[in-house]
Amino acid sequence: MSQGSLSTAPPTSSTMEKRSSFERISGDVVGNSKSDLGISPKSEQPQALEDEVIVVSQEELRKIHRKIDKRILPWLCITYLVMRIDVNNISNAAILNEEQGDDIKTQLKLTAQNWAWAIACFYYPYGFLEPISTMFIKSTTPSFWIGRIMVTWGIIVCCIAAVQNYAGLISTRVLLGAAEAGYYPGVIYYLAFWFKPEELALRVAVFYSFGQVSGFVGGFLAFAVSFANGVLPGWRWLFIIEGIPAILMGITTFFILPDFPQTAKFLHHRERDVIIQRLSNGAPSKMAKTWDKDQVLRLLADPTFWTFSATWFCHAIGGFGLSYVLPTVIYDLGFTTTALSNVLSMPPSLATFVLLNVLGWLVQMRKWNPYWVAMGLEIVNIICYVLLLTVDVVVVRYLALLVSTATAGSVYPILWPNRVKAAHGTTAAGIAIGITNAVAQFSGILGPQVFLSVYGPTYRVSFLICVGLLAGAVVFIAMSGALLGELGLDKFEFWRTENTQMEGSEPDMMDKDNSLYSS
Repeated sequence: MSQGSLSTAPPTSSTMEKRSSFERISGDVVGNSKSDLGISPKSEQPQALEDEVIVVSQEELRKIHRKIDKRILPWLCITYLVMRIDVNNISNAAILNEEQGDDIKTQLKLTAQNWAWAIACFYYPYGFLEPISTMFIKSTTPSFWIGRIMVTWGIIVCCIAAVQNYAGLISTRVLLGAAEAGYYPGVIYYLAFWFKPEELALRVAVFYSFGQVSGFVGGFLAFAVSFANGVLPGWRWLFIIEGIPAILMGITTFFILPDFPQTAKFLHHRERDVIIQRLSNGAPSKMAKTWDKDQVLRLLADPTFWTFSATWFCHAIGGFGLSYVLPTVIYDLGFTTTALSNVLSMPPSLATFVLLNVLGWLVQMRKWNPYWVAMGLEIVNIICYVLLLTVDVVVVRYLALLVSTATAGSVYPILWPNRVKAAHGTTAAGIAIGITNAVAQFSGILGPQVFLSVYGPTYRVSFLICVGLLAGAVVFIAMSGALLGELGLDKFEFWRTENTQMEGSEPDMMDKDNSLYSS
């Protein structure tokens, strides 16, 4: 069998020997049954795809992945950047032009508790609608649903600029949460239709890191807009300026984002077959039915569903709660102006971007076990919080904030591929991703309550709560890895073991694929 050929005859023992030999030398042999792909016997799958055994070289597979990456990842990264700017701009608006008395809290006559609720109310509809909205990625199309999310949230962000009181702010924030629900988990779900879980680490890291850059960009915009305070207060300009791009990009998404491998016009027929057939057993598929009750019941009976959810909950509050009030906490540390505090909220975002991409690359190359990496990040985060509890030097406290923000922002994307891998089936994957990300929204619901300004300027109570929750996160991460047999404790080694190949998947050389950064 020659490289890149197609074989439609049933494989004989001789053929299997050739397949094995070819695989050892240069590439990947792909070919799953219809049940592996989540396809029912009555589905209208092309006959060729059902019977073919496609042999593809490592270089060809890398080229196909690079082609997909270039088509979908840049646009997803840019839209996620805009989304996170719109989510986090409330924290920048909190202190914008406070010295002049033109800040949002003063103009709308908000108390500390009012402000905490203004932040938290976004996350109730956002978390509740996450699983439902995620499944709409499959029942409609990704381009339509992601585009719809962006257009509606952009319109509502612009409307926040017109609110005149506390009730108006709460109403628009609730609507914004409902509008944005499903974007992030929807993208994770969408990528699972294209790539194996073990190929997602670097891609999710790159995507997620652009969301962290939003703190850098948002801080810069807030600093610049603070000088536009005049006919309209600076905070109103901030919401207008940050809402318009989402509307324009959402409309563009309708036309440029590919939906599924089966319908991707930018791929040749053979390239589509390669992507579809090499997906592992239980991977989401366009051809599978959207709702399968049995998959949901199996998901809820799986102990890893609960350990992953507990991990996301503990880290949401303990690791991420601080991010929603970071400019205020920095200001309370003793820096002189609110403008400077917004500027100083930028370096932690940049540090997260760098750290996350480095760790994603290492995990993608299968050198580091993601569970140990995540636990290490949580431990570093705990150390930083202990420093914030015990050290009074402002510079040291700021550096501890910088490191803790970077480590906290890296935990979820490092673990997401393993969370996806633990769910089997199109429905199970969508529900698992949606619910898991919904649990993460407690960062916005309880995080601002933990970091109320009444606990400032030291925030001792806040950091003690976070230390306890992060310790719990370490325990649940370890339990998740142990239940899946992926901690490598039998060899007491930090490096990833060789037997972490996903159950039911063909062994291949894509474990070392780095096509995202290939030229």
